[in-house]
Amino acid sequence: MDQHPTQLRIEDAYAYLIQRTARLLRRSFLRMSKSAGHDMTPEQWFVLNKLRQRDGQSQGELGDAILEDRPNMTRMLKSMEHSGLITRRADPADGRRVLVRLTRAGRTAHDAMAKVAFVERTRVYAGLDAVDFVALKKILDTINTNLSTDGA
Repeated sequence: MDQHPTQLRIEDAYAYLIQRTARLLRRSFLRMSKSAGHDMTPEQWFVLNKLRQRDGQSQGELGDAILEDRPNMTRMLKSMEHSGLITRRADPADGRRVLVRLTRAGRTAHDAMAKVAFVERTRVYAGLDAVDFVALKKILDTINTNLSTDGA
């Protein structure tokens, strides 16, 4: 961080490295998902995971959790519903809210993808140990907190 911004090579910029890593992870996930016969996006995978952790979340909660805007979230959930992975129903306590639930097919898809994702994670994270993961999580959590509190 001591180098003057005009002297910094883009390949050494942390934001560039994070963005590049995110794109490579996305590409890897899409390839893995397609080869496993699921053809699922990372965002759809995140939704399945959030619902597997706690089924019956609102569409807004899910959008906030995965940082997806309303129109994109609506389109994605509509597609997932059409594929039979989820159902969307009005909240009986508040008809303005839409609750999202996993279907049996959604749970099956999640569990199958989790096994494939585990193998892919092993490949992606090869060469890293527990100390690396603790440091990486701490760094990313700090950056996420800083970005979440800047009004973004």
